This record gives sequence, C-alpha cells and structure tokens, in this order.
Amino acid sequence: LARRGYVLQDYPENVLMPGEKRSSARSKGINDLLLRERRVFADALKNNLLTVKIITKQSALANLMASRMPVIIEEAPAPHSNHTRGWRWYADGRSDRQGLPR
Repeated sequence: LARRGYVLQDYPENVLMPGEKRSSARSKGINDLLLRERRVFADALKNNLLTVKIITKQSALANLMASRMPVIIEEAPAPHSNHTRGWRWYADGRSDRQGLPR
C-alpha cells in the first residue's frame, strides 16, 4: 500500500488487517478473512465507510514509506469497546492504539 501511496482510512474494527496472519501459514490476503469479516469489509466498501486515500505529494509519500505516518487507520472503536482509540498500522509493520478516538 505504502509503495503505491495508498492510505486506508476507517478500516473496519475487528477485521484482520492486510498482511496480518490468522494462522502460522503466510498471509493469503482476503482469503484469510472469516466470512463475517468479508461481509463487514464488503459493506464498508459499498457504503463508502472505508476510504482509500491516494498520496501524491513527494514529501508525504516519503513520510508514508519511512513509517512516519500510518498506512492503515482503523475506524473509531465502538462505544462498548474496551479501547478508547483505534489501531494505526505503518509500512514497517508497527502498529499502535493512537488512532481515531471513540
């Protein structure tokens, strides 16, 4: 995503992240998603809840590639969630819970 300048915003909560492994096998993309997760993901795309932002400015693209800005930003946690902020994932594989507030 980062190499192409794509940022996913409002990625659905509780859906396996791209590249994240469900089992000990290597990631198989959307095939790793459970049926429930596929439905949530498809609904987010259909209803324009998941946004794909394209970064074209060279300085912003450099920040994306250097993991100074997140590639995937999860939606804000649901009101009943134990978490007050959503996940952010970076090009280098790091993640944190400093994303969107509930």
